[in-house]
Amino acid sequence: MKDKLLGWFIRNLLNRLRIINIPGFLLFKIQGTNSYGRQVLLPEDLVAELEERMRSNSTELYSLGKKFGYNYVAIQNIPTISKCSRKKFLFYTYFLVRSVECVYADRLKHKIDYDRRIFRLKMKNYIICRKNGLGYIFSMGGIAGVWAYIVENNSVEAVKPECEGRGARECLVIAAPYKELLEMGYEPITCKELESLEITRQYIEINRVRTRKYARYSLESLINSNFISYKHGQMVYRNERFFLVEASFLYTLEKELAKIENGLETLWQCSFNFGRILEKVSNRPEPCKFIMDFIPALGFGDILALKRENKYEIIVYCFPWTKWYKDIDFTLFRALLSGIISEYEKKEVRLENIEKEITEENGLSLYISES
Repeated sequence: MKDKLLGWFIRNLLNRLRIINIPGFLLFKIQGTNSYGRQVLLPEDLVAELEERMRSNSTELYSLGKKFGYNYVAIQNIPTISKCSRKKFLFYTYFLVRSVECVYADRLKHKIDYDRRIFRLKMKNYIICRKNGLGYIFSMGGIAGVWAYIVENNSVEAVKPECEGRGARECLVIAAPYKELLEMGYEPITCKELESLEITRQYIEINRVRTRKYARYSLESLINSNFISYKHGQMVYRNERFFLVEASFLYTLEKELAKIENGLETLWQCSFNFGRILEKVSNRPEPCKFIMDFIPALGFGDILALKRENKYEIIVYCFPWTKWYKDIDFTLFRALLSGIISEYEKKEVRLENIEKEITEENGLSLYISES
């Protein structure tokens, strides 16, 4: 009962630490500061299909997830094991698990062996792996990265001996230093190259909330109107589940897939396919209004979508920024929009062209168009 009451308190507190009522923006409070970071909502089926298509690249997908998980807690300024007492560390970890549970799963239960730095997590209806039985990115890799950061040990890896998507009642992930996992009889995938994405003045300034010109609906307004349904651990739009993710995932995903043969083309196809599904289930008369109404509520910024001279143009203001913005071409985002438009037009439309600009007025702007 005590745990249930504490869980209720934390979930309500988390609602105040996440800001979802501003069109174009999904924000989270950076611990110990008055600043905010950016999040986006991504479709579960897109990532599940990506893992299915690239299952032969399990090492690379796992590494992608571990790098993201490491940054996920670094950018939130989560206290690490040497910076707090044992009691506070266990409490902060409990808080972190509850925050993940709110948007990733129906139920999470964890156990910690503090001295051996072993973390066990049982998960019910957890994103991605419930669909494909894999979970390289968010289940194994992501959890390994989170635990590696907070116990200050980059040798931490993770294994998933039980998976709901493979017929088990729930998923079980074990994260621990590499040697500990070997002693338990596991042979984990390894990833040693980790880079911490730090919060800088530039990050805070470029990602700050600005006046919107076109975005009308926030995630909160879509939930309140039942356009998107929310039940603890799940956000669903017309039977398609979405999940919150810190926005650097978009950058890490593309940077890492660019290292794999056909990795970016596979990302394009998966994103394009989901864009077509999204347009099909939306029942909207034309794609520009749907893009301008729905996509900003997912946290992607303030969007103007136009069709001029039979060609589509998308202008995005206040897109979530990281220092890697010059390193990627926003493949997932362009392909998702291309799929939405293609389904409406009943022919393939590829938004191939992209220009990027940073200004005081609009933060990071993207200018996207057909070739």
